[in-house]
Amino acid sequence: MKQLWQRIVAALTPGVRGILTVWVIFFVVALAGTLTHTFDLERWLAVESAAVWHGQVWRVVTYALLPAGMMDLLTAGFGLAILGGQLERHWLRGELSSYCLITATVAGLVQVLLSPLPMAGEAPVMLGLLVAWVFVCGHETVNLPIFGPVSVRQIFFIVVAVSLVVMLFSGGWRRAGGMIAGGVAGWVYLWLKFKWLMVKPGRTVESGRMNRLEL
Repeated sequence: MKQLWQRIVAALTPGVRGILTVWVIFFVVALAGTLTHTFDLERWLAVESAAVWHGQVWRVVTYALLPAGMMDLLTAGFGLAILGGQLERHWLRGELSSYCLITATVAGLVQVLLSPLPMAGEAPVMLGLLVAWVFVCGHETVNLPIFGPVSVRQIFFIVVAVSLVVMLFSGGWRRAGGMIAGGVAGWVYLWLKFKWLMVKPGRTVESGRMNRLEL
């Protein structure tokens, strides 16, 4: 069991390991506070409109550090390991963390404007990673059990549709709007990056790379 765990950890890229470590630490600390009835970490870190307007601006970022529960941690961690690992092989060192920070911050700001209710969890970041995946690898296909070859774009639209339906029924349209904002922020970032690479003097972008970046 120990060797299997070491192999799994070794297969993760540095950025993915770093983000996963942060999520696990915050989840364990929050759980310890709940079980011991000594503190409520979500009360301090969740994005909440009234608190942000009163100066607690860190909340527009810190909400994404705290998983909304064990299932949220498991699903987000699995998605990060799959998507983040692929993206980090295309990106510069540290860019994965910067990208997640951008998507989380924009989504947090939109959530402040849309809803007075507190929110925590990685849903906006995960949608941003899905957007990045289809932006970078949209023309590729994935062999899925039972279904066979499926394009990355098809998987993207299916996952996003299911996620939005779940979010609408569980958190309402305001939280769904915050999640969408994370995806939109990620797309704008990648589009601007692509345009910058295209116009950067003395730098040519290979046709294969361009095909992957087209949306």
